[in-house]
Amino acid sequence: MAPGSDFLSVLVINEVAEILSFFARMLDSNGIRALLARNADEAVGIAKRGYVPIDLVLIDAAAGSDDVERLRRLRPEVRVMYMSAYLDSGVIRIELDRGFHTTSKASDHEGLIESIRTAAAKPMVHMAGSASGK
Repeated sequence: MAPGSDFLSVLVINEVAEILSFFARMLDSNGIRALLARNADEAVGIAKRGYVPIDLVLIDAAAGSDDVERLRRLRPEVRVMYMSAYLDSGVIRIELDRGFHTTSKASDHEGLIESIRTAAAKPMVHMAGSASGK
């Protein structure tokens, strides 16, 4: 959570308007602020606003890590959770090795909210050579 804040702020990146709408309703009904972006360019525009807290980025695993790296250059402290129906894919395993988190699209609402809260609360893993490395 942002310093001095009592709420989570989650940036959801997905090109499907219905999915963004679903997450907006679900997050809002659970006291979580939803920031919505249809693509990486919109997400970067939000991240450039330094006054907007972003505790977690929720992105489809199919988007790849390039979009996340763009965000990390602006917000190296941000945590990332990949959504996927294919949790055994190589992309996700690589990102998990870097301290990222995953959840299944098939998760029930309560399970998804719990996963989001857990991922947002976990400490960052800083790795040499990454955008968030020290």
